[in-house]
Amino acid sequence: MNLIIDIGNTTAKLAIYEGNNLTHSHITNSNPDAVAEAITQICNSYSVQNCIVSSVSLQYSDILGALDGIGGAVLTLDASTKIPIRNSYSTPKTLGNDRLAAAVGAATMFPGCNCLIIDAGTAITYDYLRDGSEYLGGNISPGIDIRFKALHHYTSRLPLITDPQPTDTFGLSTTEAITNGVVNGVIHEIEGYISDFEKKNVNSKIILTGGGSIYLSKKLKITIFAEPNLVMFGLNRILNYNVLKDN
Repeated sequence: MNLIIDIGNTTAKLAIYEGNNLTHSHITNSNPDAVAEAITQICNSYSVQNCIVSSVSLQYSDILGALDGIGGAVLTLDASTKIPIRNSYSTPKTLGNDRLAAAVGAATMFPGCNCLIIDAGTAITYDYLRDGSEYLGGNISPGIDIRFKALHHYTSRLPLITDPQPTDTFGLSTTEAITNGVVNGVIHEIEGYISDFEKKNVNSKIILTGGGSIYLSKKLKITIFAEPNLVMFGLNRILNYNVLKDN
């Protein structure tokens, strides 16, 4: 069994994989104590053999003590970690682990395909995987919550929207106007990226992941593959690749 740990800016996701199959998942706060407690609970419940940790917020040293009981490999993902695809990013040390893991996940799910990976989280990232074998970078855009908070913060009278209920028409109130402007703006942005990508790439696949993937997939009028666990799937692939490589 593999333990996969993905620590983001606000939450941490932990999962147990048997082969390529997700058998258990858990979400907790991304502070060190909460992550360490979740690791202990999972290791007490499952026979964990190997582990991979990816973090964009915590130092690895903050939680490695909780992994002392694992007898196999404990891999911490960084720019030097061996991966099963070519990384052509010009500054690999600044590339988010989640973006790279998502590309590996896409390569595993759609071998040989040109993939546009859209991760709708705190930020919205658009990443390009060519021929299922080479990561060619991408773009970063503000996520839905950031846009709502920015409108509220940088104006004197616009309210903060916390439960968006967009409509297909123009807003008849300030709340509706903000909601429609932000949510429909994101949808048009995503659809524009998809349209451009499909015009330039044959044998293309569009993959939507991240916390907002289910919500946005229902709003998009374009056929996509929604996989909320793409990053975890990619991390599991990276772990297996390194374990097999060393044996």
